[in-house]
Amino acid sequence: DSQQHRSGQLYCLKQGLMVVQCEAGLFVSPPRFVGWIPPLAEHAVAGRGPIEGWTVFIKAEAVQGLPSQPALLAGSPLLAPLAERLAQWQPEAWRTPEYVRMSQVFLDEVRQAPVQGLSLPMPEDRRLRAIARVLIEQPADPRSASQLARWAGLSARSLTRHWAASVGMSLAKYRQVARLLKSLDGLSQGQDVQQVAWSVGFESVSAYIHAFKGTFGFTPGKYFAR
Repeated sequence: DSQQHRSGQLYCLKQGLMVVQCEAGLFVSPPRFVGWIPPLAEHAVAGRGPIEGWTVFIKAEAVQGLPSQPALLAGSPLLAPLAERLAQWQPEAWRTPEYVRMSQVFLDEVRQAPVQGLSLPMPEDRRLRAIARVLIEQPADPRSASQLARWAGLSARSLTRHWAASVGMSLAKYRQVARLLKSLDGLSQGQDVQQVAWSVGFESVSAYIHAFKGTFGFTPGKYFAR
């Protein structure tokens, strides 16, 4: 079910997986990354596996400098200890100079966190959106770009010309990110790497591991072990 918050919401997982879907697109929050949902942004959240982590709500008047759409951010190593320290303060101390200073440091760290390319924006054009939904919901779909274009009522040339301008990446990159995000779901449930690689459409396990390591910095096994 979709939901909204008057405050902005930051969350970071130590364990598990969160899938966030909104009008602007979809992103998956694996461990170590920070999810951001702006105030009043309508969204649906689903958890995968046992969930452990932290969340911080930020008043609407303090979200300047943060993304206007839900996003996935690279988490600074300082954020988790700052969040845990802020959580120890009682409400009556929230207006003290010490708390205000620590809150400002936390917000400064968040504002400097780069947005990650692990989100999948949804195109506005209904034909492009239909293709995007196929790539997100059925990442193993084997159809080529030209076949998907014909299915959606577009020429291959129109698809190529409009796709990158609409979502900020090529169709091939969008498909790869969709497959990697879907693979996190299987890995978090304990499926083996070979099974996951084939289920999301990679031609070989080695191609999957190479793409995963290039995106996350670790092989699938080492990533979830960490």
